[in-house]
Amino acid sequence: MFRLTAATLMLAVLPGAVAGQARPPADSAALAALLASVRGANPVLCELAARTVDNQSGWGWGGGIGATSLRASRDPAVRPVLMAINQERSPVSAVPLLGAALIDEDACVRRIAAPLLGRVDHPSALTALRQALRDDRPATREVAAIGLGFTGNPSVIPALLAGLQDSVARVRVACALALGELDDHRAIGALTRLLREDRDEDVRAAAAWAIGEIEG
Repeated sequence: MFRLTAATLMLAVLPGAVAGQARPPADSAALAALLASVRGANPVLCELAARTVDNQSGWGWGGGIGATSLRASRDPAVRPVLMAINQERSPVSAVPLLGAALIDEDACVRRIAAPLLGRVDHPSALTALRQALRDDRPATREVAAIGLGFTGNPSVIPALLAGLQDSVARVRVACALALGELDDHRAIGALTRLLREDRDEDVRAAAAWAIGEIEG
């Protein structure tokens, strides 16, 4: 099992740390290090890291586990991840790095990359996320929806509304949560139908949460 350590985090930003990969631009090095640090992380650590990213942007559905509770963790594997999650906005130069991470084979890399890409205030980031939402792989569509929820851009709402019809329940969940975060009343009708008609309990719960966020 991969063990996350401070040394691993430091190696990720050194030239040639990952065989066959070019060193990222200086302003993207911290993001590259973060993605490297969560690769192979166990599910608990990945969830903690993801919720820390989520809470930095105010996502209430993260379950209340944010930077404060992570700092209090005694697990030495958590601390370097927390230290690396320190940017409200990612640099535009990181779009290729983060876009590629959306389709990475590692689930935690995908999950962390999505909100980081959503924070990039540039059309290229929106394009990458919209394209990923149409990907053949459900895991990619799911994280793309998460990323779109972090954009704060109402132009992504039609794509997320379409995603509520996805054949995979976890993609519908992610789209509903993202719509709730975007807080736009245009989504109420579709979310209400989802709440009433969807057969999946998690989807209905996500729809209920999103409606409460929008109407509350």
